[in-house]
Amino acid sequence: MKKVFNWVLAATLFCGASVFTSCSEGGDNPAPPSSKDRKAFIEHTRSNLKYLAENMNFRSWEAANTLNQKFNEYVLNNPEFEKAIIPLFLQSIAESIQPVKEGSELAELGYKQVAAIDLTKLNFRFTMKEDGSGFDVEEADDFEMIINGYNPETQKVETGIYKLLVSFGEDKSALFLDRFSTDELAVLGFIPESVYIAISDKISGSWRDAFTGAFTNLIKTSDPEKIIFKNDEGYSISGIVMSSIPAVPEYGKKADETILTFAINSDRKTHKGLALFGFEQNGQKLVDLSLEESGEGAGGIANIDLSKLTSSSTITDLFAAMWTGRSIDEGKITLLDDLTTTFSVSDMQKVLQLQNEMAQARRNYADQATIEGYTRQLNELVKGTMTCKTLNQEIPMRLATSKIGVDWWAVPALKFADEQGYVPLNDMLDKESVEYAFNILDHSIEPMQQSIITVRQLIQFIGTYINQMRNNQSEDSDEE
Repeated sequence: MKKVFNWVLAATLFCGASVFTSCSEGGDNPAPPSSKDRKAFIEHTRSNLKYLAENMNFRSWEAANTLNQKFNEYVLNNPEFEKAIIPLFLQSIAESIQPVKEGSELAELGYKQVAAIDLTKLNFRFTMKEDGSGFDVEEADDFEMIINGYNPETQKVETGIYKLLVSFGEDKSALFLDRFSTDELAVLGFIPESVYIAISDKISGSWRDAFTGAFTNLIKTSDPEKIIFKNDEGYSISGIVMSSIPAVPEYGKKADETILTFAINSDRKTHKGLALFGFEQNGQKLVDLSLEESGEGAGGIANIDLSKLTSSSTITDLFAAMWTGRSIDEGKITLLDDLTTTFSVSDMQKVLQLQNEMAQARRNYADQATIEGYTRQLNELVKGTMTCKTLNQEIPMRLATSKIGVDWWAVPALKFADEQGYVPLNDMLDKESVEYAFNILDHSIEPMQQSIITVRQLIQFIGTYINQMRNNQSEDSDEE
């Protein structure tokens, strides 16, 4: 699920960038200096930016970062937790080993025994000891973890103040795990179709849910009763995550309630993918996103590999691998339930390549003609329009070459109904709008930086954990 959440974040950032690189058919002649439609749009956009700058609330994001950081510190990087969890995990696998059924699919493939990795059977409560030296383990109805932590109200580290609960539904799919299996032992992973999580705190003296989530995972298969050896049909994942962070008036902290919804659908037979994402905060819809993509490439929105974030690869490299051979048939991003950008990209890999080359050229002080060459190529690949619901405006978009400071850039340009040419974005933004935009960016940078750090820590732990599990299994096999 964490991988999905961060895919959502990556997709949101990427599509946000796409909003500002959309374009459409039409000329790029300079527009006249004044326009009634343009003036109305600028005033409305400035009003929206002011609303965001004044009402931004990152309490939920900051709380999630803090919880992730403490979870990494007290659990993932705590050798005492590894000592507690791995024996139970291995014991669960060992107890599941049994002879394969005669005449079964596994028997026909030559396997003698079968074992299961089934997280739904790992129903234990891990309670951190008061001195943090280890965990007390007991059976429970679900998977629970209770850890110590800092209480901002008492300003002290307290025992058992945070809790993670994970509950699984009964329906699940059996997936063959090649990396854990041997010549004679087949290891199956059972993927639950429904998952519920709750992250709670006892800061005020009694348990209160700060984050709750419900998710559905479906691996597409023509026969749900059979073992899935290769996921060549695709899958769908959907979910909702809600936060409820109370106000702390003495520290000037506002209350924050959010609702995040997402859905990812991968159809590997038709080579199509769909992603939906929505974010609502304190009753206001902030972002709605949809992406329909297709192509014969192996990448795509449903197959992004976030483990690449731990390598020296840049974000551009990551997206290039993700979009090899893919196109965006239709993308839509709506801000504040008002401003919608609709776009399509015929060759995502080529667009990313051109953007990277253009950035390098610009940093070497490329002239106007050089950047104009990139602008024209991008305009052949990306098409789009912007719709402002409040003003009932539908505005064509494309890129135009414009000078910002000492450098030439390919910037988004809009064509208003009462104008002949396209107006570059930098010619529309007034001083007040730019100030609001800087306010928004400034307040969001720190939460985003912390998220990247905690995601990297989590991915590194998962890789280490899987390797440890494989090493333990190999040692057990050698002893036998």
